[in-house]
This record gives sequence, structure tokens and C-alpha cells, in this order.
Amino acid sequence: MSQSVPRRRAPRNSLSAELIVDRALALLDQKGIEAFSMRALAEELGVGTMALYTYFRGKEELFRAARDRVLGTYQPPCTSGSWDEQLRALCLSMYELFTGRPSVLQLLAEGKAEGDFADAASVTMEQVVKLLCGSGLDRQAAARAAGTLIGFTIGSALRQVRECDEEGQMTAKAELLRRRFAALSPERHPALTDLAPELTVAREDGEGQYTFGLGLILCGLRELAGSDCAAPQS
Repeated sequence: MSQSVPRRRAPRNSLSAELIVDRALALLDQKGIEAFSMRALAEELGVGTMALYTYFRGKEELFRAARDRVLGTYQPPCTSGSWDEQLRALCLSMYELFTGRPSVLQLLAEGKAEGDFADAASVTMEQVVKLLCGSGLDRQAAARAAGTLIGFTIGSALRQVRECDEEGQMTAKAELLRRRFAALSPERHPALTDLAPELTVAREDGEGQYTFGLGLILCGLRELAGSDCAAPQS
């Protein structure tokens, strides 16, 4: 029976907060939040678990540092054009950031790092709000629109991350959807069974579905900004 090869320990004095955060992000992206532990991270670094607590008091503090590392280095795109064109580019950039770093998205969505998107990415929120306030929307409508855009972007990215494999392809959820459509009665559900192929493709195309939905939201905001009607009340 083969013996496992022990991990090489990190050279003396090589450990740092930056290195710990780097490895933590890689481990989170690879294994996910639920499988993450300080012990597993220490094994990846080749150090004792207690060495990590010299730099971080626990997982929550480490998670916050990992979140802030990614969001703090993120630079919103510098774009030109109308307010809605700039909003579209900004939202697409956020979607790509979150789907590219699923660990940070999960930390935000599951509350594993203190704070929320608003305080962790205030520069991006500032741009979103500034564009909406300059669009012609009133203050209440601009506030609701900001929440809609951020919520839709984070929610769509989270769905994409949770339902796709490492190559970005839908896996079990797409197959389950096909089976459900195939089991429907054409007599009872004629519209669903007729559109089933297109509905399945839309479900599998996470980015395309997000882009389409974003376009619908922006279309509605353009119409609202150009009219005298008030925003829908809750």
C-alpha cells in the first residue's frame, strides 16, 4: 500500500497575511465555503493551524479579508455613452467579477463575511447611484432601481455559480429540467411543452439569460426616466 507524501512545510518566516489570503481564496474557489476550514488551509500552506491565528483571529476575519481583497482591487469599467449604456457595462462587469470569483460571491450571499455588498464595494455602488440619479428618475425610483440592479446581478451570478460545473456548463439541474418538461402532458400544458426546447436553452445559458434580463430592466428604467409617471409603489 502506498504511503501519502507529507506536505512540505513553509520556509521559516515565509508566512504572511497576504499569502494566507491568497491561499484561502484559492481553497474557497476550489472547495467552497462549507468544506473550508482553518485546518485545511494550514495543511495547504504546510504550517500548523495555530500559525494562522497569529494573523487572523478566526474564519470570519479571514473571510472578510478575502472579500475585501477581491472587491478592493476591483476597478469598475471606465465607459462613455448614455447613462443606461454605462449602467449596462457596469452591471456586466460586476456579473463577470462574481462568476469569476465564486468564493467572494458566496461569502456575500451567505453572510460569511461581516458587512454586505454596499459597504464592501462602495465605489461601484457610488457609480450605480450617480448614473441613476442623473437619468431623470426621482430619488425614490433611483433608490429602488439601484436595489433592483444589484439584487438581480448578484442573484443571477449566484445561480450561475451554484448550477454550473467547472467549465461553466449546466449539469444536473439542466437534465432535471429536460425530464420535467418531457413528463408534462401536452393537453394540460400546451404552452410549456411547445416552448420546452427554448426554455431549456434559456435555463442553460446563464450569462445570456442575465444579459437579456438586464436589458429588460434598463428598458423599463429608460421608459420611467423619460415619463412623468412615478415608480411603482410597494
